[in-house]
Amino acid sequence: MNTENCSGLQRHIGGLGLLFMSLGAMIGSGWLFASMYAAKIAGPAAIISWIIGATIMGVIALAFAELGAMLPIAGGLSRYPHITFGGTMSFVCSWVCWLGYVAVAPIETMAILEYLGNLVPWLTTVDGTHRSLSLAGTGIAAGILLVLTIVNTFGVKWLAESNTWITWWKIAVPVGTAAVLIAYSFEPANFTSSGFAPSGLTGIFAAVSLGGVAVSLLGFRIVIEMAGESKNPQRDVPRAIIGSIVLATSIYILLQCAFIGVVPAETLHDGGWANVVLSGPSGPFAAFAAVLGLQWLAVVLYIDSTVSPFGTALIYTTGTSRILLAMASNRNIPRWFGRIVGRGIPLNALLVNLVAGWILLAPLPAWSLLAGIIASSTMLAGGIGVLGLAVLRRRYPELPRPLKLPFAMFMCLLGFSFSSLVVFWAGWEANRTIVIVLLVGIALLAIAVPQMKVKRSELHISHSLWLIPYLGVLFTASWLSDYEGGRALISSPWSDIFIFAWTFLMGWIAILTALPRQRSLPLMAAAFEEVKEVHGGVCLIDAKEYAIEHEL
Repeated sequence: MNTENCSGLQRHIGGLGLLFMSLGAMIGSGWLFASMYAAKIAGPAAIISWIIGATIMGVIALAFAELGAMLPIAGGLSRYPHITFGGTMSFVCSWVCWLGYVAVAPIETMAILEYLGNLVPWLTTVDGTHRSLSLAGTGIAAGILLVLTIVNTFGVKWLAESNTWITWWKIAVPVGTAAVLIAYSFEPANFTSSGFAPSGLTGIFAAVSLGGVAVSLLGFRIVIEMAGESKNPQRDVPRAIIGSIVLATSIYILLQCAFIGVVPAETLHDGGWANVVLSGPSGPFAAFAAVLGLQWLAVVLYIDSTVSPFGTALIYTTGTSRILLAMASNRNIPRWFGRIVGRGIPLNALLVNLVAGWILLAPLPAWSLLAGIIASSTMLAGGIGVLGLAVLRRRYPELPRPLKLPFAMFMCLLGFSFSSLVVFWAGWEANRTIVIVLLVGIALLAIAVPQMKVKRSELHISHSLWLIPYLGVLFTASWLSDYEGGRALISSPWSDIFIFAWTFLMGWIAILTALPRQRSLPLMAAAFEEVKEVHGGVCLIDAKEYAIEHEL
C-alpha cells in the first residue's frame, strides 16, 4: 500500500498507535478532575452519568467507525458534513469543532503550570480561591505551546510512536491510583449516606456535560481526524474508536467508584456532595494520598499532573491542525491554511493554531464550564457528522463498506439526538458562548466568501436551512431549562424528552433535505480519490461520469 495519499499526508500510523492516540486524548487533566466535578453535580449517581456518557459516545462512535473505514480522510468531522450537506454546513461544523479543539492545548498547558505553581510560586498568582498564571508563567506556557508545535513537525510516525510510551504511563497511573486508594480506604456507606442521587435526574444528566464525562470520552474523535494517516484504516479505525471508548470508560468508572468511596465521611456530613472540595498539588486524588499518608503516591500523581496534560495537549495539537486542513480542502478558508510540507506536515495550520493558543492563554473560565463548552461545541459537529452516514447510505448504497452498522438509519438519528442532549445538558451558561461563536463564524464566512471567489452555489445554503429551527429551539430550550444558567421554566425529565423528540424529527428532516446525489457526486469523487488506495485502487470517477451522463 502507498504510504502517501493524494492529500499529501503520509499513512504511517499503525493500529496500536491509532488506539493510543485516542486514549492519550481521553486521559489528560480530565482524569484528575472529572471524578470530583461529576460527584459534586450528581453525587454517587455520577456512575450512571458515566454509563450514559459511554452509551452516547458508543452510538456516535459506531457511526463514525463505518465512515472512517469507508472514507479514511483527514479532518473527517469537517469533511463528512461537506460531502453530505454542502459548504455552509461544513463551515459551521468545522468552526465550532475547531474552537473546541484549539482550546484544549492551552488548557492542558495552563493546568501543568498551575500544578507546578505549588513548588514554584512565581509561576502563578492567587486571588482568593482563584489561581491563574503570572506574567512569567504565561511566557513559559507560550513556550510549551511552541514545543508542542515543534514536536508535531517531526512527523506523524514519530509522534505516534512517542505517544504510545506516554499513554502506557497514562493508563497505569489512574488504574494504579484507584486500586491503591480502594485498598487503603474505601467506605461503601458513602454511596448512600448523603443520598445516591441528591440532585435527581437533572444532576445525572448535567454531570455528563459539566462534570467532564463527555469531554473525557470525546478523544475518539482524534481517530476520525487522523484516519487519513492510518496504515490500514479499514481495520484499525473501527478498532481504535470502539476500543478506546471501552477502555477509557472502564478506567473512568473505576476512578469514580474510588473517589466516591474514599471521600472522608466528615466531609459529606458537613455539606453533602455539592460542597465536596478536595485540592492538592495534582487535584483531589493527590489530596487523598496525602490524607492517607501515601506520600509516594502523591509524588507519582504530581509527576503525572505534568505528563498526562502534556500528552493530551500534544495529541490535540495534531488533531486541531487536521481540522484546518479539512476546512481548506472544503474551501471554507483559503487554501494557504492547508499547505503540506516535508514529511506530510500541515505547517501553516500548526502555526495558526499556535497563535490561537497564545491568544487563549488569557484568563479562561473554570475547568467545569470549559468542559461544558468543549463538549457542546464538539457534539454539535459530531451529531451532524453522524447524520452524514445516513445520507451516504441513501445516496451511495454501492460504496464499499468494510464495517456496516446495523439499523443504520435509526442509529444515526439516535446518535444525533444523543449529541443534541449533551449540548442541552451543558446548560445556558456554556451554550450562550456557543451562540456567540456561531454568530461570529457566520459573519467571518460572509466576509471570506467574496475574497476566496467562492460561488454561492458552492455554499449549498438551501441544504442547511434546517439548522435554523434546530438550533433555535435547542438553544431556547437551554435558556428556559433548569440546567446551569437556565431560567428553570421547564424541568427535567420533560425538557429532555422534548429535546430528544424534537432533534429526532429534525434529524430526519436534515437527511431528507441533504445534497442530492448529482450535487454531491463531485465532492464524493474528490474525497474517494484521496482514499482509493485503501480500496484496491477503485475510485468513483467512472461513477461520476455515468451519473452525469444519465442525469442521476
